[in-house]
Amino acid sequence: MILPDGILLYAGSVAASFLTVFLKGLQHKNVNGGYYKLVFINTYFMAAAEVLTVTLVVKGGWYIAITSGIGGSVGMILSMWLHDRFIKRKYANLA
Repeated sequence: MILPDGILLYAGSVAASFLTVFLKGLQHKNVNGGYYKLVFINTYFMAAAEVLTVTLVVKGGWYIAITSGIGGSVGMILSMWLHDRFIKRKYANLA
């Protein structure tokens, strides 16, 4: 059966992957921008999100890759857009 543990496992993988990749996208932009405080804080959130994602992969197997890709794609695009719109703009006004 393709959905061994129910639809909630796969919905959770979309959400967990979204969060993990969203945070990685923010981290990338923060590191490149030299935002040291934001890098420090975001690292802890990234660690928690990665533990959640790995837990879901262990429980769901390789089928999780399909739903994780959806969440990850949306998470990266949104993190780039939000960072440029809010964080980059805020720090640019302070300089």
